[in-house]
Amino acid sequence: MADALVELENGTEIDGWIVHKLLGKGGFGAVYTVQKGDQVHAMKTEVKSDSTKLLKMEVYVMRQLNQAGARHFVTCIDSGIYKDQFSYVVMTMIGVSLQDVRKMCVGQKFSLGTAIYVGIQSLEAIEEMHNVGYLHRDIKPSNYALGKDDLNKIYLLDFGMCRKDIKPSNYALGKDDLNKIYLLDFGMCRKYLDEQAQPRLPRVSVGFRGTVRYAPLSCHIRRETCRKDDMESWLYQQIEITRGALPWRSIDDRNEVAMYKERCRYGINLQEMMGGCPREYIEILRYIDSIRYYDIPNYKKIYKLLEQAIKNLKLKLHPLDWFHFPALQPNKKP
Repeated sequence: MADALVELENGTEIDGWIVHKLLGKGGFGAVYTVQKGDQVHAMKTEVKSDSTKLLKMEVYVMRQLNQAGARHFVTCIDSGIYKDQFSYVVMTMIGVSLQDVRKMCVGQKFSLGTAIYVGIQSLEAIEEMHNVGYLHRDIKPSNYALGKDDLNKIYLLDFGMCRKDIKPSNYALGKDDLNKIYLLDFGMCRKYLDEQAQPRLPRVSVGFRGTVRYAPLSCHIRRETCRKDDMESWLYQQIEITRGALPWRSIDDRNEVAMYKERCRYGINLQEMMGGCPREYIEILRYIDSIRYYDIPNYKKIYKLLEQAIKNLKLKLHPLDWFHFPALQPNKKP
């Protein structure tokens, strides 16, 4: 929607923040590098409209995660409404998305050691979000990010579809910790707990949310999503970053993708989907499929299976794959 874009020129001042550079833009807004004094951060903007209130959800969820001490999320620095024209949030900078890093690798896949490292960190981010009462609902690689200066950390992004959407593009490398992974983008989040901290009663029918490639089966059949569904999307992401592609990657029709996902639970189709993956992934799939709407997932069970794969295959986690790409290395000051 072109009328929903917020376009700011370099040097524009927004409540004390000076705009320096456009980092990217999408259907409902844009992200800029901004500075106030010696602070340099990212500003995400969204036109003020009754129909677009994703940023309000992102700010709310981000603050709750920050208050809970969650490790795989950016910090909310500032937020507000500028001259009744657009909303904005200022947050700490992160690096390149997990999706972009994956595409740099041979075969568009990580080594097994790095893939499992990513799996553990990205699931930790989902668990942290669930612990504060939200579903992400759009888990994917482009909503995860790596740290900018310490590539060992991975962040989860994009909270706009949260329910209090999981795929590689929702993850990115952090700015100050390249070993850490961050989860981003909360625009699709939804609170799943009621005032008594119990799961809300499921709605009879719901609209499709998320990204078709990584969407759980519940989304395809318009069933209310729960914690297990974020984990199912996480597993599709995990398979993709391990073997390079999902079997239904070239299918556009949503119903055909759903049928393919159903078939991949059994027999030769299961073998096709899991080709090149540790056998523990099949156990993880079976466990996730067994979780029911009101169940509290046993995250530790999945971590143990991933650690078991590391041991059985005698894998080395470090150095992580992205440390081999000079363009991603931090510029260290002398």
